Amino acid sequence: MIVRDRLPLKRIWPQAWKRLLVLLIFDCTVAIVYSIFHHEWISLNGLPIAPLASALTIFLAFRTNAAYGRWWEARQLWGQQVNTSRALAVQFLTMLDDETEDPHRIPLRNSLVLHHITFTHALRCHLRRQTALPEVRTLLGEDAARELSVYKNLPAGLVLRMGNLLRQARNEGMLDSFRWTKINENLTVLTNIQGALERIKNTPLPRQFDYLPSILVDVFCWLLPLGLVEGLGLMTPIASVLISFMFIAADLMSREISNPFENTIHDIPMTALSRTIELNLREQMEEIDRERGWTGGARYRRSRPITDVQPVDGFVF
Repeated sequence: MIVRDRLPLKRIWPQAWKRLLVLLIFDCTVAIVYSIFHHEWISLNGLPIAPLASALTIFLAFRTNAAYGRWWEARQLWGQQVNTSRALAVQFLTMLDDETEDPHRIPLRNSLVLHHITFTHALRCHLRRQTALPEVRTLLGEDAARELSVYKNLPAGLVLRMGNLLRQARNEGMLDSFRWTKINENLTVLTNIQGALERIKNTPLPRQFDYLPSILVDVFCWLLPLGLVEGLGLMTPIASVLISFMFIAADLMSREISNPFENTIHDIPMTALSRTIELNLREQMEEIDRERGWTGGARYRRSRPITDVQPVDGFVF
């Protein structure tokens, strides 16, 4: 995600320069044919440039609004994921009556929190079409990674494991029916968040709604110098390329934000958000461990300390 105040043009230029170069060559050809060789037939003086530009702007505005709506909904869902994660961790850590503090066993409350941290990282990888098994091995161990490797939808498998752990806690008397129901409500919220994110991921903008504005941008850019050449002459390429660049940039930006999980600079910063969730939940675990005198916390720590993801050159992933 872009967090800097201004978007440098160099981020758009690599995707637009080929189209602009071809248009510049065409614009120069039109200007030379009209102004030097005096072939006035090439001019389309009656071409309604302003109405065409207005109509094209409306098409682009519709698509940009739809694309931003998808991006913003994804960001809201990840914000809900952060809030639900904190609430669920508090429930795991405070509602389970796991007082048999065996130093050789991670308490069930902490195991549930670790499962939820793993779920968050697995959801990020799932949306980006990446494997999350390295995160599973780091947080839950090799045995859990082997068991979960059979799932095509790893986050769903982790929610099922959390449900089974809660059922075990209920059967062992560590969790009464009321508290089990409250925790299960938040697990349902997690499932709903995942489903909504998958809907955005797997349902692109309708193709005709996506490509029609792009086609119209190309048609407009090719017609533009023909309508400007009579009034601007040899200055036509400058004006035409500048106007074309504005429409092409708008087209590219709306196209890029319509898919917020493609691991680009325009995406939702899922790495930063999942890292924030892990940091917050680990702090909660450590606080409860200190209160209850459990000293085996090093067993569920990473080999390297984790920190917040900081913006790099104005971008955060």
